[in-house]
Amino acid sequence: MKKKILCVITKTDIGGAQKYVFDLAKNLDKNQFETKILCGGADIKWLSNKVWPFFLNDWLAIWELAKVYKKERPDIIHLNSSKAGVLGSIAASIYKTLYPKPPTPNPKVIFTAHGWVFNPTNALSFPVRWFYIFLHKFTALFQDKIICVSEYDYNLALSCRIAPKEKLTTVHNGIDSNIKFLDKETAKNEITKKLQTTNYKLQTNYPWVGSIGRLVKEKNYETLILAAALVPNAYFFIIGEGPEYKNYKLQIINYKLQNRFFLINPTGNDAQYLKAFDIFTMSSVKEGLPYILLEAMAAELPIVVTEAGGMPEVIKNHENGLMVSQKNPDLLTKTINGLLANKNIAKEMAIAAKNQVTKKFNLSTMIKKTENVYNGILTGII
Repeated sequence: MKKKILCVITKTDIGGAQKYVFDLAKNLDKNQFETKILCGGADIKWLSNKVWPFFLNDWLAIWELAKVYKKERPDIIHLNSSKAGVLGSIAASIYKTLYPKPPTPNPKVIFTAHGWVFNPTNALSFPVRWFYIFLHKFTALFQDKIICVSEYDYNLALSCRIAPKEKLTTVHNGIDSNIKFLDKETAKNEITKKLQTTNYKLQTNYPWVGSIGRLVKEKNYETLILAAALVPNAYFFIIGEGPEYKNYKLQIINYKLQNRFFLINPTGNDAQYLKAFDIFTMSSVKEGLPYILLEAMAAELPIVVTEAGGMPEVIKNHENGLMVSQKNPDLLTKTINGLLANKNIAKEMAIAAKNQVTKKFNLSTMIKKTENVYNGILTGII
């Protein structure tokens, strides 16, 4: 008999956690598992990242989730993102208490941490960080297994004593590397059409340095903007949207980069444009294991990233990409200039990056390891 998996996620917008959930739903063994996705704001009306007075929406979301669990009667409740992990775990405890003998007794609860919010390099105050640590420690009591998408997050959970070692496991994100990328010329033309200006034409001899990601503090794109000011005769692009848009736009204007640094609205299928870039870069201070990095590797791009989260587990410095310290625009500038000046070395690292993602960070491996987690907690083996 198939086991029912109920995946819960806070938001439906574009992001790594969302891609993870939809990849699971699409690729899990259909002979073993039946998967359903619940999204905050859609299927679960009150589940969101908003904070109402006295956390009213959170209490409503907990009650709403408990009622959905009763209706769906899943074998496994798989929670994703911090808010869904906290509220969904409490709701599962309430569900088990109120309905101790449903037809499907005692559903197992799994939480996937897509980069812990209390990461010490994240843009949080000390009290807020420890508040999140407390919340995750508390709700881990109601979780049967916690999946970390990187060894960094696994070790961070251990050091903060979120849960005992036997409750934690690491399953790296994985992708199908056979992505339908647009060729370089087509991708450049498509991005150029999206530019919000008609006052000038792009120089054909300028290299393109690009990133794709949400415009949030964790991505720390202000470091990339500072670096762009120090890299002449090159264009910079970020495909993404988010709450920091106005802030980044103002910085671009302050550094007089309006004709060289562009913020492009996302489409939901932005990996297809990756080959437009001569260099792909991420200047994050907080990451789990970003899908867009794996996709940039599959696109065979030279890569420069910061030492954040699980990225050092993917990018080996001077082998398949370059790693720089966080919040260091001078070093990021030097590294980008170095790659632009040494195209043969850049090409060698790009080829190595594609080989790495194909062999180690592929979708089939991620799916198989996740299925092993499901079967393990259902049978009591793990």
